[in-house]
Amino acid sequence: MSLSTLDDHIKKHSFKRCYLLYGAEPYMIRYYKNALKTAILGSGDAINLSTFSGKITDISSVIAAMQTLPFFSEYRCIVIENSGLFSAANELSSYIDKIPETTVIIFAETEVDKRTKLYKAITKIGQVEEFKIQNENELSKAIINKLASNNISISPELAKYFVIRIGMSMDELFSESNKLIAYVYEKKVATKEDIDYVCPRQLSDKIFDLMDFIGKKERENAMALYLDLISLQESPIKILSLINTHFYRLHCIKQWIDEGRKGEIAKPLKINPYYMPKYIEQTQNFSTEKLKEAVNQCLFTDNAIKTGEMNEEIAVELLIIRCSA
Repeated sequence: MSLSTLDDHIKKHSFKRCYLLYGAEPYMIRYYKNALKTAILGSGDAINLSTFSGKITDISSVIAAMQTLPFFSEYRCIVIENSGLFSAANELSSYIDKIPETTVIIFAETEVDKRTKLYKAITKIGQVEEFKIQNENELSKAIINKLASNNISISPELAKYFVIRIGMSMDELFSESNKLIAYVYEKKVATKEDIDYVCPRQLSDKIFDLMDFIGKKERENAMALYLDLISLQESPIKILSLINTHFYRLHCIKQWIDEGRKGEIAKPLKINPYYMPKYIEQTQNFSTEKLKEAVNQCLFTDNAIKTGEMNEEIAVELLIIRCSA
């Protein structure tokens, strides 16, 4: 199945009896859930809509809704979200092929077990679509198209820069792109200066700068950046967590490179491949022992904060001083 098939069903008002939308990209799941629901019922038909949200324990209520005929409408629509029904066996799988032609069920789930009978039953009478996190090129094209729909142009290079700056979440990308559209609407073209002004760098990006200063033993610059982050109301705990994750990744990368496993690094550490050269460059500023020691220092600092032995802001400050010594 493809998204063009889903779009075709919506456009032609011709539906399968069951849809399963799942995966790691909530924006796309939500978009097609709402698009299908609106196409099936229109915008104001609450009478023929049943919604189940959260873990379902009473399957009989779902079955009853499935078997209810529509009231002065062509279809009845049932939306089931994050139900947990695809993690273990349940009786709903026996009823799926008995859904009336006038009922359309939309499942919206984060994770599913493809081995379950319910999943297999839906593949026979309905349509299944997994929404994965899209890559940078796909997201860049989405940003170009969104701006173009508002008569605003942006170069492919700047669209990619925008994605890298904001991150891979489509919710965040489209939220930030709305700000950019409002800002550049009059001049009809987006520039790097516009993006930098409207969309401040993420904290995770600033941690890269902080780690550069720490690795190069530029303690004054490291402390100045940390204090800037605190003045901007960033949480010391969040900063500590990002520093800890960064040191852990650098430690793993350095070890794996030494073992000749360079090509296997990005995926297990959940690193965007775009950032890998930067990580590899930063490993050159630390020895393996120094990175191991830094990870332990992060754990010590975290424990000292949680037990109340140290003030969180001062504790992270001391960590930065030690690691940049």
